Amino acid sequence: MREVKIILPELEDILPDEFVEHMLKATKEILLAVRTIIDSGLDKVEALEEVAKAKKDIKKIEIE
Repeated sequence: MREVKIILPELEDILPDEFVEHMLKATKEILLAVRTIIDSGLDKVEALEEVAKAKKDIKKIEIE
């Protein structure tokens, strides 16, 4: 029985280095954009929590 070996090139061997560099930078930018959305959402939630807390601190005082 004969053995047949097929050697497939790595993706890095096919793609130019400049392409890989641009794709890494683009991926980083996308992740930073998503981080911005998440941070903004967290800021809004924290602001709503502060408003809710402030409402709880308000006590009704009866005046005679």
